[in-house]
Amino acid sequence: MNGDTLIARITPCLENGKGAQVRILTPKQIGQGSTEFIVMRAKHPSDRDFVYYLSRHPVFRSFAIKQMTGTSGRQRVAWQSLTDFEFKEIQLEERRAVAAVLAALDDKIELNRRMNETLEAMARAIFRDWFVTFGPTRAKMAQRGEAPSNSKAGGEDPQKENVARAPYLAPDIWSLFPDALDEDGKPEGWNSGTLAEVANLNPESWSRANYPDSVEYVDLSNTKWGTIEAITSCSNETAPSRAQRILRPGDTIVGTVRPGNGSYAYVSAEGFTGSTGFAVLRPKRSIFREVVYLASTSGENIDRLAHLADGGAYPAVRPEIVSATEFVSAPERLIAEFSSSTSALIDRAEANKREIETLAATRDLLLPKLMSGEVRVSDAEKIAGEVA
Repeated sequence: MNGDTLIARITPCLENGKGAQVRILTPKQIGQGSTEFIVMRAKHPSDRDFVYYLSRHPVFRSFAIKQMTGTSGRQRVAWQSLTDFEFKEIQLEERRAVAAVLAALDDKIELNRRMNETLEAMARAIFRDWFVTFGPTRAKMAQRGEAPSNSKAGGEDPQKENVARAPYLAPDIWSLFPDALDEDGKPEGWNSGTLAEVANLNPESWSRANYPDSVEYVDLSNTKWGTIEAITSCSNETAPSRAQRILRPGDTIVGTVRPGNGSYAYVSAEGFTGSTGFAVLRPKRSIFREVVYLASTSGENIDRLAHLADGGAYPAVRPEIVSATEFVSAPERLIAEFSSSTSALIDRAEANKREIETLAATRDLLLPKLMSGEVRVSDAEKIAGEVA
């Protein structure tokens, strides 16, 4: 029922402690759950959030993991064993206050995630309009009463779709688009090309001679659909053999192993080392940053890479297949205008991701301290207010 907390009882789901395994149901998610979940239901409605955060307590998770039984790789924890877990008794009003502080941080995290979905959707819509369906050129043709070719619009009626968009372009940008499409359905004067023309592939890698004492490692499993979810600090001795790709701000990384999993991201910070499982695309000029990211990680291109992947248990594509992503050779002045129009959207999304990291770290720091009474709610509210 709504407000229940679910815990995946199979290792390693319980061990990783991610929010995807422990969550509060929304009305649309109510239904019959799998038997591989343990359901925790608050006796008092006001305790729903508190029960959720209690289930995320490191001590609770450690206790639950110790209760696991079964064969290696398929160990499970019995729900009955969790009833023996003991924690510091907290009065109802205090439990509400504790949960409210932690929920406020999670609410801000969720707000940022939703904002990022909107920001990325806006950037992708502009990219598709300018460089895939060629909306402005089609709109120019429609204004003259012409019926442009429909070969690049996926069967839609671009004439109806794009006429309304024309007034939203500034005159200086509008004038950069050709007045007609050529026989191939591209704007006249534009050529077919690939990202290899505007980005270098895997430009830097560590070698044995120059490998640093430590690296901040980005792997495929912690990179999902545009977000680097976790970074592992590794010493020279403990770094995986795949930790070789040197990453720079402005790079785009695209997973080549099981590319359909969406292991891609835009790199916005210094000091990261990526797995050799990534194809690293580094724009040859700063104006190409946005088109490289949006073209290489579009839904259509990820589907293309997934279709081309082969190799049995570990289907993969060569990095060159990623750099061979099609991209029309538009004039650099127009690409510069596109960069100017979309860079703020991507930069804002990256700033939100960094804020999410700070909020999540603050929540995880405060959770056990609030539960134990080490930090008072009033102090926690002040800390939460500073980061949120």
